[in-house]
Amino acid sequence: MTARTRVAAFFLFAGAVFLTACVNQASKLPDYGQVPAFQMTDSAGHNFKRAMLNGKVWVADFIYTNCPAACPRMTAQMHKLEKQVHSMKDVELVSFSVDPNRDTPPVLDEFAHRFGGPTDRWVFLTGSPATVHLIAYTTFHVGDVIGKIDHSTKFILVDKSGRIRGYYSSFDRDDLSKLLTDVETLRDGQS
Repeated sequence: MTARTRVAAFFLFAGAVFLTACVNQASKLPDYGQVPAFQMTDSAGHNFKRAMLNGKVWVADFIYTNCPAACPRMTAQMHKLEKQVHSMKDVELVSFSVDPNRDTPPVLDEFAHRFGGPTDRWVFLTGSPATVHLIAYTTFHVGDVIGKIDHSTKFILVDKSGRIRGYYSSFDRDDLSKLLTDVETLRDGQS
């Protein structure tokens, strides 16, 4: 075996070890189930389909524009996150409204602009109460619109295949740091 062959073999081996480590890290994240197909409306009034997120790692949160305390804080945190992932073409941020009756696209758009959104990495969505119920209550288990508006303050991580991989406090610095690490893990490894 020549020196050149040994060097090439070493780099091939090192690359395989690195790739295996990324795959193993991604497989260590929990799997909370698949996000189903959905169709909603973004804050510009355009149709938005779940399929538009295929092949992307995404972070979701649930807010409403009349929220007196938590939602503005969450949205400010999401804006900070957007600044950190803005150059990552395979990462998307999705803010779902849990108040579809009041949060029309223009209302949602005005709210988004107060916090630096929407951007090419961050979309604000509204839809029918049935769709919001499906997404918030049935899929992510973080809130509902039936009876009363209710939502979690968690950020939710979804992998490139549309599987829910983690829940993180939107107000805890360590959790937000872990979220960014897990975003990178899912970007680099296989989901």
